[in-house]
Amino acid sequence: MNRTTAVVIAALVAVLAAIGLLSGEADEAAAPGEPPAQRVEPLAQRVEPVAQRVERLRELKFEHLPRVRRVTGEQARGAALRELDREIPRADVLAEERLLKLLELIPPESSLRELLGEAIGSEVGGYYLPRTGTLSIVGGGGQLGLLGEVTLAHELTHALEDQHFGLESRGSTGFRRDRAMADSALREGTATVAMVDYAVLQQAGKAKIPARLRARALRQLDDVAVPASTGLPRYMREGLVFPYAAGAQLVNRIQGRGGWKAVNRAFGAGAPVSSEQVMHPHKYDARERPVPVRVRGGRGALPPDARLVEEGAFGEFDTAQLLREANGRARSGQAAAGWGGAAFALWRLSGGECEEPCRERYALVLRWAWDRERDAHEFERAARRTARALSGASVTRRGQAVAL
Repeated sequence: MNRTTAVVIAALVAVLAAIGLLSGEADEAAAPGEPPAQRVEPLAQRVEPVAQRVERLRELKFEHLPRVRRVTGEQARGAALRELDREIPRADVLAEERLLKLLELIPPESSLRELLGEAIGSEVGGYYLPRTGTLSIVGGGGQLGLLGEVTLAHELTHALEDQHFGLESRGSTGFRRDRAMADSALREGTATVAMVDYAVLQQAGKAKIPARLRARALRQLDDVAVPASTGLPRYMREGLVFPYAAGAQLVNRIQGRGGWKAVNRAFGAGAPVSSEQVMHPHKYDARERPVPVRVRGGRGALPPDARLVEEGAFGEFDTAQLLREANGRARSGQAAAGWGGAAFALWRLSGGECEEPCRERYALVLRWAWDRERDAHEFERAARRTARALSGASVTRRGQAVAL
Protein backbone atom coordinates (compact mmCIF):
# COMPACT_ATOMS: atom_id res chain seq x y z
CA MET A 1 0.00 0.00 0.00
CA ASN A 2 1.04 3.57 -0.58
CA ARG A 3 0.94 4.94 2.93
CA THR A 4 1.77 8.18 4.70
CA THR A 5 3.76 7.89 7.93
CA ALA A 6 2.20 10.23 10.47
CA VAL A 7 5.48 11.12 12.17
CA VAL A 8 6.93 12.25 8.82
CA ILE A 9 3.93 14.47 8.12
CA ALA A 10 4.08 16.05 11.57
CA ALA A 11 7.83 16.61 11.31
CA LEU A 12 7.51 18.12 7.85
CA VAL A 13 4.85 20.59 8.96
CA ALA A 14 7.05 21.56 11.92
CA VAL A 15 10.07 22.02 9.63
CA LEU A 16 8.11 24.23 7.22
CA ALA A 17 6.90 26.37 10.12
CA ALA A 18 10.39 26.60 11.60
CA ILE A 19 11.95 27.89 8.38
CA GLY A 20 9.17 30.38 7.78
CA LEU A 21 7.20 28.63 5.06
CA LEU A 22 4.12 28.18 7.22
CA SER A 23 2.37 30.84 9.22
CA GLY A 24 3.68 30.33 12.73
CA GLU A 25 1.89 27.15 13.77
CA ALA A 26 4.97 25.05 14.58
CA ASP A 27 3.96 24.17 18.13
CA GLU A 28 0.59 22.80 17.10
CA ALA A 29 1.86 21.11 13.96
CA ALA A 30 4.72 19.32 15.68
CA ALA A 31 2.51 17.01 17.74
CA PRO A 32 1.55 13.84 15.84
CA GLY A 33 -2.08 12.92 16.20
CA GLU A 34 -3.07 16.36 17.52
CA PRO A 35 -4.42 18.39 14.59
CA PRO A 36 -4.36 22.18 15.12
CA ALA A 37 -7.55 24.08 15.70
CA GLN A 38 -7.55 26.00 12.41
CA ARG A 39 -9.09 24.69 9.17
CA VAL A 40 -11.51 22.18 10.62
CA GLU A 41 -13.91 21.64 7.73
CA PRO A 42 -15.31 18.12 7.52
CA LEU A 43 -13.31 15.71 5.38
CA ALA A 44 -15.95 15.32 2.66
CA GLN A 45 -16.02 19.08 2.04
CA ARG A 46 -12.26 19.30 1.62
CA VAL A 47 -11.58 16.56 -0.96
CA GLU A 48 -12.49 18.44 -4.15
CA PRO A 49 -10.64 21.73 -3.40
CA VAL A 50 -7.58 19.83 -2.16
CA ALA A 51 -7.65 17.66 -5.28
CA GLN A 52 -7.83 20.74 -7.52
CA ARG A 53 -4.73 22.21 -5.87
CA VAL A 54 -2.90 18.89 -6.18
CA GLU A 55 -3.76 18.84 -9.90
CA ARG A 56 -2.20 22.28 -10.37
CA LEU A 57 0.89 21.41 -8.38
CA ARG A 58 1.45 18.02 -9.97
CA GLU A 59 0.48 19.25 -13.47
CA LEU A 60 -1.85 16.31 -14.04
CA LYS A 61 -5.64 15.95 -14.10
CA PHE A 62 -7.80 13.44 -12.25
CA GLU A 63 -9.86 11.14 -14.43
CA HIS A 64 -12.19 10.95 -11.42
CA LEU A 65 -11.84 11.66 -7.72
CA PRO A 66 -11.12 8.61 -5.55
CA ARG A 67 -13.48 7.53 -2.82
CA VAL A 68 -12.18 9.00 0.44
CA ARG A 69 -13.01 7.69 3.89
CA ARG A 70 -11.78 8.00 7.45
CA VAL A 71 -10.71 4.82 9.27
CA THR A 72 -9.40 3.86 12.69
CA GLY A 73 -5.90 2.56 13.28
CA GLU A 74 -7.32 -0.93 13.75
CA GLN A 75 -9.15 -0.74 10.43
CA ALA A 76 -5.94 0.42 8.75
CA ARG A 77 -4.08 -2.50 10.28
CA GLY A 78 -6.67 -4.97 9.05
CA ALA A 79 -6.58 -3.51 5.54
CA ALA A 80 -2.78 -3.67 5.48
CA LEU A 81 -2.73 -7.32 6.47
CA ARG A 82 -5.39 -8.23 3.91
CA GLU A 83 -3.39 -6.53 1.15
CA LEU A 84 -0.21 -8.24 2.33
CA ASP A 85 -1.93 -11.64 2.25
CA ARG A 86 -3.34 -10.89 -1.19
CA GLU A 87 -0.09 -9.69 -2.76
CA ILE A 88 2.57 -11.94 -1.22
CA PRO A 89 2.27 -15.69 -0.56
CA ARG A 90 2.54 -16.58 3.11
CA ALA A 91 5.57 -18.79 2.41
CA ASP A 92 7.41 -15.75 0.99
CA VAL A 93 6.56 -13.66 4.05
CA LEU A 94 7.83 -16.40 6.36
CA ALA A 95 11.03 -16.74 4.31
CA GLU A 96 11.60 -12.97 4.55
CA GLU A 97 10.94 -13.16 8.29
CA ARG A 98 13.55 -15.91 8.65
CA LEU A 99 16.09 -13.84 6.70
CA LEU A 100 15.59 -10.77 8.89
CA LYS A 101 15.77 -12.86 12.07
CA LEU A 102 19.02 -14.54 11.04
CA LEU A 103 20.49 -11.11 10.39
CA GLU A 104 19.06 -9.90 13.74
CA LEU A 105 17.20 -7.07 12.05
CA ILE A 106 13.98 -8.10 13.80
CA PRO A 107 13.65 -9.91 17.17
CA PRO A 108 13.77 -13.73 17.10
CA GLU A 109 10.32 -14.11 18.68
CA SER A 110 8.55 -11.61 16.42
CA SER A 111 6.14 -12.13 13.54
CA LEU A 112 6.96 -10.06 10.46
CA ARG A 113 3.33 -10.04 9.43
CA GLU A 114 2.25 -8.71 12.82
CA LEU A 115 5.03 -6.10 12.84
CA LEU A 116 3.88 -4.83 9.46
CA GLY A 117 0.32 -4.62 10.71
CA GLU A 118 1.43 -2.76 13.83
CA ALA A 119 3.43 -0.28 11.76
CA ILE A 120 0.42 0.51 9.58
CA GLY A 121 -2.02 0.66 12.49
CA SER A 122 0.04 2.94 14.73
CA GLU A 123 2.37 4.99 12.53
CA VAL A 124 0.43 5.70 9.36
CA GLY A 125 -1.65 8.81 8.78
CA GLY A 126 -3.25 7.71 5.53
CA TYR A 127 -3.08 5.22 2.69
CA TYR A 128 -4.25 4.72 -0.86
CA LEU A 129 -5.11 1.32 -2.36
CA PRO A 130 -4.45 1.18 -6.13
CA ARG A 131 -6.39 -2.09 -6.38
CA THR A 132 -9.63 -0.46 -5.22
CA GLY A 133 -8.89 3.22 -5.91
CA THR A 134 -9.83 4.02 -2.30
CA LEU A 135 -8.09 6.64 -0.15
CA SER A 136 -8.23 6.41 3.65
CA ILE A 137 -7.28 8.93 6.32
CA VAL A 138 -6.40 7.30 9.63
CA GLY A 139 -7.69 8.56 12.97
CA GLY A 140 -9.37 11.76 14.06
CA GLY A 141 -13.01 12.65 14.08
CA GLY A 142 -15.14 14.26 11.43
CA GLN A 143 -12.89 17.31 11.09
CA LEU A 144 -9.77 17.94 9.03
CA GLY A 145 -6.90 19.95 10.55
CA LEU A 146 -3.63 20.97 8.94
CA LEU A 147 -2.01 17.56 9.41
CA GLY A 148 -5.08 15.88 7.97
CA GLU A 149 -5.16 18.22 4.98
CA VAL A 150 -1.53 17.69 3.99
CA THR A 151 -2.01 13.95 4.51
CA LEU A 152 -4.99 14.13 2.16
CA ALA A 153 -2.88 16.04 -0.40
CA HIS A 154 -0.16 13.40 -0.14
CA GLU A 155 -2.53 10.50 -0.72
CA LEU A 156 -4.40 12.33 -3.48
CA THR A 157 -1.04 12.63 -5.25
CA HIS A 158 -0.79 8.83 -5.11
CA ALA A 159 -4.31 8.49 -6.51
CA LEU A 160 -3.56 10.97 -9.29
CA GLU A 161 -0.36 9.17 -10.28
CA ASP A 162 -2.10 5.82 -10.14
CA GLN A 163 -4.66 7.01 -12.67
CA HIS A 164 -1.89 8.13 -15.03
CA PHE A 165 0.89 5.59 -14.49
CA GLY A 166 -0.51 2.65 -12.51
CA LEU A 167 0.84 1.97 -9.03
CA GLU A 168 -0.07 -1.69 -8.58
CA SER A 169 2.42 -3.43 -6.29
CA ARG A 170 4.80 -5.94 -7.82
CA GLY A 171 5.72 -7.58 -4.52
CA SER A 172 8.70 -7.03 -2.25
CA THR A 173 10.35 -10.39 -1.67
CA GLY A 174 12.88 -12.36 -3.68
CA PHE A 175 14.76 -10.58 -6.45
CA ARG A 176 12.39 -7.62 -6.27
CA ARG A 177 13.26 -6.71 -2.68
CA ASP A 178 15.58 -3.81 -3.49
CA ARG A 179 13.73 -2.76 -6.64
CA ALA A 180 10.50 -2.59 -4.62
CA MET A 181 12.19 -0.20 -2.19
CA ALA A 182 13.25 2.00 -5.12
CA ASP A 183 9.66 1.93 -6.45
CA SER A 184 8.36 2.97 -3.05
CA ALA A 185 10.90 5.81 -2.81
CA LEU A 186 9.79 7.22 -6.16
CA ARG A 187 6.11 7.10 -5.20
CA GLU A 188 6.52 8.49 -1.70
CA GLY A 189 9.11 10.98 -2.92
CA THR A 190 6.78 12.54 -5.48
CA ALA A 191 3.93 12.71 -2.98
CA THR A 192 6.21 14.28 -0.35
CA VAL A 193 7.53 16.95 -2.73
CA ALA A 194 3.98 17.74 -3.88
CA MET A 195 2.91 17.87 -0.23
CA VAL A 196 5.64 20.39 0.62
CA ASP A 197 4.55 22.59 -2.26
CA TYR A 198 0.92 22.19 -1.23
CA ALA A 199 1.55 23.26 2.36
CA VAL A 200 3.45 26.36 1.27
CA LEU A 201 0.84 27.31 -1.31
CA GLN A 202 -1.92 27.06 1.28
CA GLN A 203 -0.27 28.51 4.34
CA ALA A 204 2.22 31.05 3.03
CA GLY A 205 0.28 32.23 0.00
CA LYS A 206 3.18 31.54 -2.36
CA ALA A 207 2.36 30.48 -5.91
CA LYS A 208 5.57 28.48 -6.11
CA ILE A 209 7.98 27.37 -3.43
CA PRO A 210 11.54 28.72 -3.89
CA ALA A 211 13.80 25.81 -4.85
CA ARG A 212 16.34 26.52 -2.12
CA LEU A 213 13.67 26.55 0.59
CA ARG A 214 12.10 23.33 -0.66
CA ALA A 215 15.54 21.71 -0.65
CA ARG A 216 16.14 22.99 2.89
CA ALA A 217 12.86 21.52 4.13
CA LEU A 218 13.57 18.16 2.49
CA ARG A 219 17.11 17.99 3.89
CA GLN A 220 15.76 18.31 7.40
CA LEU A 221 13.63 15.22 6.84
CA ASP A 222 16.87 13.22 6.87
CA ASP A 223 16.88 13.52 10.65
CA VAL A 224 13.26 12.42 11.12
CA ALA A 225 12.87 9.11 12.92
CA VAL A 226 9.98 6.95 14.04
CA PRO A 227 10.54 6.82 17.82
CA ALA A 228 11.80 3.66 19.50
CA SER A 229 8.87 3.95 21.91
CA THR A 230 6.65 2.52 19.15
CA GLY A 231 8.24 -0.86 19.87
CA LEU A 232 9.07 -1.42 16.19
CA PRO A 233 12.57 -2.76 15.42
CA ARG A 234 15.05 -0.16 14.21
CA TYR A 235 15.20 -1.77 10.76
CA MET A 236 11.47 -1.25 10.30
CA ARG A 237 11.52 2.27 11.74
CA GLU A 238 14.25 3.24 9.30
CA GLY A 239 12.44 1.51 6.47
CA LEU A 240 9.25 3.48 7.15
CA VAL A 241 11.00 6.85 6.80
CA PHE A 242 13.47 6.05 3.99
CA PRO A 243 11.05 6.30 1.02
CA TYR A 244 9.90 9.77 2.12
CA ALA A 245 13.22 11.36 3.03
CA ALA A 246 15.53 9.78 0.43
CA GLY A 247 12.80 9.51 -2.19
CA ALA A 248 11.92 13.19 -1.89
CA GLN A 249 15.57 14.17 -2.37
CA LEU A 250 15.76 12.14 -5.57
CA VAL A 251 12.45 13.48 -6.92
CA ASN A 252 13.42 17.04 -6.03
CA ARG A 253 16.59 16.61 -8.10
CA ILE A 254 14.68 15.14 -11.06
CA GLN A 255 11.95 17.77 -10.92
CA GLY A 256 14.44 20.62 -10.50
CA ARG A 257 16.27 19.60 -13.65
CA GLY A 258 13.42 18.62 -15.93
CA GLY A 259 10.16 19.64 -14.32
CA TRP A 260 7.27 17.31 -13.58
CA LYS A 261 7.51 15.87 -17.09
CA ALA A 262 10.87 14.38 -16.10
CA VAL A 263 9.28 12.93 -12.96
CA ASN A 264 6.52 11.45 -15.12
CA ARG A 265 9.16 9.70 -17.21
CA ALA A 266 10.61 8.22 -14.01
CA PHE A 267 7.36 6.26 -13.61
CA GLY A 268 8.20 4.46 -16.83
CA ALA A 269 11.51 3.61 -18.43
CA GLY A 270 13.34 6.13 -16.23
CA ALA A 271 12.43 4.50 -12.90
CA PRO A 272 15.15 4.04 -10.26
CA VAL A 273 16.17 0.39 -10.06
CA SER A 274 17.90 0.15 -6.68
CA SER A 275 18.06 1.76 -3.25
CA GLU A 276 21.61 2.79 -4.26
CA GLN A 277 20.22 5.05 -6.99
CA VAL A 278 17.83 6.60 -4.46
CA MET A 279 20.54 7.13 -1.84
CA HIS A 280 23.01 8.54 -4.39
CA PRO A 281 21.04 10.50 -7.02
CA HIS A 282 24.17 11.03 -9.14
CA LYS A 283 24.16 7.25 -9.69
CA TYR A 284 20.57 7.53 -10.86
CA ASP A 285 21.66 10.26 -13.27
CA ALA A 286 24.44 7.98 -14.56
CA ARG A 287 22.00 5.04 -14.79
CA GLU A 288 24.42 2.93 -12.76
CA ARG A 289 22.71 -0.44 -12.46
CA PRO A 290 23.49 -3.19 -9.92
CA VAL A 291 26.02 -5.82 -10.90
CA PRO A 292 24.27 -9.23 -11.16
CA VAL A 293 25.30 -11.33 -8.15
CA ARG A 294 24.17 -14.91 -7.59
CA VAL A 295 24.83 -17.08 -4.58
CA ARG A 296 23.16 -20.42 -5.27
CA GLY A 297 26.26 -21.96 -6.86
CA GLY A 298 28.17 -21.62 -3.59
CA ARG A 299 26.33 -24.40 -1.75
CA GLY A 300 29.25 -26.87 -1.89
CA ALA A 301 29.64 -27.15 1.90
CA LEU A 302 25.91 -27.75 2.49
CA PRO A 303 24.41 -31.23 3.01
CA PRO A 304 22.78 -32.74 -0.10
CA ASP A 305 19.26 -32.47 1.32
CA ALA A 306 19.55 -28.70 1.95
CA ARG A 307 16.54 -26.98 0.41
CA LEU A 308 16.63 -23.46 -1.02
CA VAL A 309 14.04 -21.36 0.81
CA GLU A 310 14.58 -17.91 -0.68
CA GLU A 311 17.10 -16.00 -2.74
CA GLY A 312 17.10 -12.40 -3.78
CA ALA A 313 18.73 -9.01 -4.04
CA PHE A 314 20.27 -7.32 -1.01
CA GLY A 315 20.48 -3.58 -1.61
CA GLU A 316 22.60 -0.77 -0.24
CA PHE A 317 19.91 0.27 2.22
CA ASP A 318 19.74 -3.24 3.69
CA THR A 319 23.54 -3.45 3.71
CA ALA A 320 23.86 -0.27 5.76
CA GLN A 321 21.16 -1.49 8.16
CA LEU A 322 22.94 -4.84 8.58
CA LEU A 323 26.16 -3.03 9.56
CA ARG A 324 24.46 -0.43 11.76
CA GLU A 325 24.40 -2.16 15.16
CA ALA A 326 28.13 -2.99 15.23
CA ASN A 327 29.41 0.06 13.37
CA GLY A 328 27.11 2.99 14.10
CA ARG A 329 25.13 5.06 11.61
CA ALA A 330 27.91 7.12 10.01
CA ARG A 331 30.41 4.30 9.65
CA SER A 332 27.85 1.81 8.36
CA GLY A 333 26.62 4.29 5.73
CA GLN A 334 30.16 4.96 4.60
CA ALA A 335 31.00 1.24 4.46
CA ALA A 336 27.86 0.49 2.41
CA ALA A 337 28.64 3.22 -0.12
CA GLY A 338 30.47 1.82 -3.12
CA TRP A 339 27.93 -1.03 -3.22
CA GLY A 340 27.96 -2.54 -6.69
CA GLY A 341 25.40 -5.30 -6.24
CA ALA A 342 24.54 -8.00 -3.72
CA ALA A 343 22.39 -11.08 -3.29
CA PHE A 344 21.56 -13.69 -0.67
CA ALA A 345 20.49 -17.33 -0.61
CA LEU A 346 18.77 -18.97 2.34
CA TRP A 347 18.72 -22.78 2.74
CA ARG A 348 16.83 -24.96 5.15
CA LEU A 349 19.03 -27.73 6.50
CA SER A 350 16.51 -29.87 8.38
CA GLY A 351 15.05 -32.22 5.78
CA GLY A 352 11.28 -32.68 5.58
CA GLU A 353 8.80 -31.09 7.93
CA CYS A 354 10.16 -30.11 11.30
CA GLU A 355 7.86 -30.72 14.26
CA GLU A 356 8.42 -30.19 17.97
CA PRO A 357 10.74 -30.81 19.67
CA CYS A 358 13.15 -30.53 16.70
CA ARG A 359 14.66 -27.18 15.76
CA GLU A 360 14.91 -26.01 12.20
CA ARG A 361 18.40 -25.13 11.02
CA TYR A 362 19.25 -22.71 8.24
CA ALA A 363 22.26 -21.61 6.25
CA LEU A 364 22.40 -18.08 4.89
CA VAL A 365 24.99 -16.75 2.46
CA LEU A 366 25.24 -13.14 1.30
CA ARG A 367 27.61 -11.97 -1.41
CA TRP A 368 28.50 -8.41 -2.41
CA ALA A 369 30.28 -6.90 -5.40
CA TRP A 370 31.93 -3.52 -4.91
CA ASP A 371 32.76 -0.65 -7.24
CA ARG A 372 36.42 -0.50 -6.23
CA GLU A 373 38.95 -2.50 -4.28
CA ARG A 374 39.04 0.07 -1.50
CA ASP A 375 35.24 -0.08 -1.19
CA ALA A 376 35.47 -3.85 -0.72
CA HIS A 377 38.21 -3.41 1.88
CA GLU A 378 36.23 -0.82 3.85
CA PHE A 379 33.11 -2.98 3.80
CA GLU A 380 35.07 -6.07 4.85
CA ARG A 381 36.29 -4.33 8.01
CA ALA A 382 32.77 -3.28 8.93
CA ALA A 383 31.33 -6.69 8.02
CA ARG A 384 33.81 -8.47 10.31
CA ARG A 385 32.60 -6.34 13.22
CA THR A 386 29.04 -7.32 12.36
CA ALA A 387 29.96 -11.01 11.95
CA ARG A 388 31.40 -11.12 15.45
CA ALA A 389 27.99 -10.11 16.78
CA LEU A 390 26.00 -12.59 14.67
CA SER A 391 25.75 -16.22 15.69
CA GLY A 392 27.78 -18.50 13.41
CA ALA A 393 28.72 -15.76 10.93
CA SER A 394 32.04 -15.40 9.12
CA VAL A 395 33.39 -13.20 6.33
CA THR A 396 35.46 -14.13 3.27
CA ARG A 397 36.82 -11.90 0.55
CA ARG A 398 38.10 -12.47 -2.96
CA GLY A 399 39.13 -9.32 -4.81
CA GLN A 400 36.16 -6.96 -4.92
CA ALA A 401 33.69 -9.67 -3.82
CA VAL A 402 32.87 -10.16 -0.14
CA ALA A 403 30.69 -12.92 1.32
CA LEU A 404 29.14 -13.36 4.76
